[in-house]
Amino acid sequence: MADPSPWNSLEVAKLIVDGLTPVAVVLLGVWVSRATRRVEASQWVNQKLIEKRIGLLERILPYLNDIFCYYTWIGMWKELSPADIIQRKRDLDRLFFANQPFFSADALSAYQVFTQALFLTYAKPGADAQLRTTEVSPDGSRATSYPGTWKPEWSGMFAQAKDQVLRRTVREKYQFLTTVLGAEIDMSKG
Repeated sequence: MADPSPWNSLEVAKLIVDGLTPVAVVLLGVWVSRATRRVEASQWVNQKLIEKRIGLLERILPYLNDIFCYYTWIGMWKELSPADIIQRKRDLDRLFFANQPFFSADALSAYQVFTQALFLTYAKPGADAQLRTTEVSPDGSRATSYPGTWKPEWSGMFAQAKDQVLRRTVREKYQFLTTVLGAEIDMSKG
């Protein structure tokens, strides 16, 4: 004869499920809360990285533009000396390499390609990089157009004709570099 007890196995299972449901809801809530905090922390870090990159680009882009103008004989090229351009490169090197962790590998690579195209480095032991551009072009003479006193030693800061870069190449490398740098502040790339 069947047990007339109201506590059959189905009733026990229902009781266990009813007791575990609130525990499962609490555990799910804790998990969702932790996941939400992780996402918020990641978004905060990404936002700070974007802010850092924007700050760096505010410093970098004017130097890049000065170099671009000098090599393409546009804008304020007349106000800059070869020594100014070498100093801009040094400042850029410092900004890029001291802040290397804040840039993507693509940005650092694009910068190196840009500088290698525009500057002849290690030409002589202990010597500064040389500018892969001309002192005189159909656009003018750097020495006579310079508003200050042109120093004779500046003429030696230009690379030989065989090592000079074409303006088209300067434009291409500059455009590529600034495009890559612009992508550095795209929040979806973090």
